[in-house]
Amino acid sequence: MLIQKMRDGSEGILAKVIIGLIIIVFGLFGFGSITTFLAPVPKVATVNGAEIGQGEMEFAVERNRRLLMARGVPLDQIDEDELRANVLEGLISRELLSQAADSLNLHYSDAAIDADIVQTEMFQLDGVFNPDQFQNVIRGAGYTPLSYRDELRTDKLFDQLLTGIRGSAFLTEDESKRYSSLLSQSRDIAYIEISANDLIDEVVVEDEDIQDYYEANLSDFVTDETVNLQFVELRHADLAAELEIDEEALALYFSGVRGDYSTDETRRVAHILIEVSEEVSIEDASEKAAAVYDRIKQGEDFSALARELSDDTGSSEAGGDLGFNPQGTFFPEFEAAAYDLPLNQVSEPVQTEIGFHIIKVLGIEEGVQPELADVRAEVEQAYRLSATEEDFVSLSSRLAELLFESLDLQASASEIGVEIQTTGHLTREANHFLMGNRQVAEAAFSSDVLLDGNNSDLIELAEDHHVGIRVLEHNPSETRPLAEVTEDIRYILQRQKATELAETRARDIVEAIRGGSLAQFVADEYGLSWSLVPGATRFTREVNPQVLSEAFKLPRPAESKESLGAATMQNGDGLVVRVSRVENKPLADLLEAEVAGLRQNMASQMGLADFQEFERSLNETADISTTTASID
Repeated sequence: MLIQKMRDGSEGILAKVIIGLIIIVFGLFGFGSITTFLAPVPKVATVNGAEIGQGEMEFAVERNRRLLMARGVPLDQIDEDELRANVLEGLISRELLSQAADSLNLHYSDAAIDADIVQTEMFQLDGVFNPDQFQNVIRGAGYTPLSYRDELRTDKLFDQLLTGIRGSAFLTEDESKRYSSLLSQSRDIAYIEISANDLIDEVVVEDEDIQDYYEANLSDFVTDETVNLQFVELRHADLAAELEIDEEALALYFSGVRGDYSTDETRRVAHILIEVSEEVSIEDASEKAAAVYDRIKQGEDFSALARELSDDTGSSEAGGDLGFNPQGTFFPEFEAAAYDLPLNQVSEPVQTEIGFHIIKVLGIEEGVQPELADVRAEVEQAYRLSATEEDFVSLSSRLAELLFESLDLQASASEIGVEIQTTGHLTREANHFLMGNRQVAEAAFSSDVLLDGNNSDLIELAEDHHVGIRVLEHNPSETRPLAEVTEDIRYILQRQKATELAETRARDIVEAIRGGSLAQFVADEYGLSWSLVPGATRFTREVNPQVLSEAFKLPRPAESKESLGAATMQNGDGLVVRVSRVENKPLADLLEAEVAGLRQNMASQMGLADFQEFERSLNETADISTTTASID
C-alpha cells in the first residue's frame, strides 16, 4: 500500500535489497519459508495439476484447531481425523474456486486491497488506520503482510464469483406475488396438546425393562476417572512482590529505561499525492501538484481536493488523513516538511520517489519525558521483575531438580519456600486452572505420575508460572451398579413410554375423527379440549411455533371439509391439528415493498443454491488426488 511504501522509503538501499530478497522468498514459498528454503515441500493434494503443500495444510489445521478451542471446545474432544478431513476439503474447494476465478479473468487491484485494509476497523485506533495495530493483529492470526494481502485478494475474488452467480438468479413479478400471497396465508386452526407428563402414571416399567436398558447402555453409567493432585507452584510475580526496593538501584534502573516511558512528538498529517507512474511523468506530476497547491492557497478545502484528486486510494476517502504517526514512518523528505509545518498549515509540493505530496498538519502531540515520580508504579513493577529474573530462573532450575530427585513434594516446597496445595478430585475436563493446561492433564494421568507415583517434571503454565504435581488420590473410572441407577433408568423409560403413548393417542384421535366421530366427542372421551385459533398466520405469536409449523404443513382442505394431522412435539407431547379454512391474501392487498423484499430475498437464496451447485460441479469435473500425508 502507499502508506507502507512511504514507510519503506525511510530505509537505506542495502535494507531495500535485503527486504526485496525476503519478499521474493515469502512470495514464492509462503509463511515460514526462510527457515525451510532449501527443504523439499511435501504435498497433500493435487487439484488439476496445482499442488497443495503440507505446510499450507498444517497451518490451516492449527488455525482451525485454535478457532475450535476459542469457541470452548476442549482440545481432547477435537476429532483430529475429522478436523484434517474438513480442512483438506476446504483447501481443495478454495483452490478450485481460485482456478475458476483465474479462468474468468477476475481481478482485484492493489489499490482496492490497500483501501480495504486501511478501512478495516480492527486495524484502526481512534478511527484511523494504525500500521502497528495492523501488524499485531495479522501476526496474531499467523499472517505476514504479504500472506494476508494474498488471502484477502483471494477472498475478494471469491466474493466476485459469489456476487456474480447470486446476482444472476431472479423471480418474475407474478412468482413473487404468488409466493407473497402464500406466505401471508391465514388458516382457522384447532389443536389438542396431549401432555406426556400427565400420562406417566398410566405407563408401567417392569424390572426386566430396567435391566435390559442398563445392559444396552452401560457406557452411560460409567463414572469419570478422577485424580486429587498435590502441587507446588512458583510465580515470578510472587518473587517480585517480596523484593525490598533500594531507592538508588531503582533510580539507576529508571535512568536506563527512561526511553521506554518517554514519547516523541507525533503529528497527525494529511496529504494529497500526485503519483509519478509510467503514464504520468515527473514534469506532469509536478505541474499538477503545483496547480492543486494554488487551489488550496486560493481557499479551496484541502480534504475535498484530497478526495477528488489524491492518488493515494488508502487515504483519499478520509480527506487525505494519515492519522498520528511517529517519526521514522514516512519518506525523509515528506517527514522533514511535515515536522517543519505549524499546526493547520499546508506545505508546498514535496517530492519523494513515488510522486509529489501536499502536506497539511492536522494535529500535534508533544513528546513526554517523565520523571520517576510520574511513572513510579509501572517502573517499580518492571524493576522488581528485572531484579528477580535470575532468582526466578535459578529457583525454577532447582525446583526441576528437586521434583526429579524427591519421593514427594515436601523437599521441593521446603527448599523453594512455597506451600503444598491440593486440588480435590478432578476429571480430565475439570474447570480448574491446572487441568486447563494440556501438559498438566497429560502428566496427571500418565503412567509415570499416576501409576508409578512419581512427581511430574517441572511444567510451564506460562513463562513466569511453573508448577510440579503429584497424584495424592486416584479414583478409576467404573460402571455404577444397577441398584444405584435404577430410579434414573425408571424415569427415563417412563418418559419414553409416556411419549410413545401420547403419540399413539394423537394418532387414535385423528383416526377416530376421520372415521366419522365428532371432534368434540373424541376430545371429551380422553378428557382433552380443543384450542381454537381463527385466522392464524405463520407468524402468530400467541401460538406455539411447532403447532403453527404442523398446521401449515397440512394440505388445503376440500370445501366444507377439514385437514387433520398428528405429530410429536419436541418436549414429547402429542399433538393433533385441524385446519378448517385456508385463505391466501388477495394479490390486490399485497404491499409493493413486501413483494419486492420477498423477491429480492428469494432470488438471493436461489443464487446461493446456484453457487453451491457451481462449487459441486467444479469438484465433480476436477482432477483431484490426495496423499496419505493429508490425514497423518
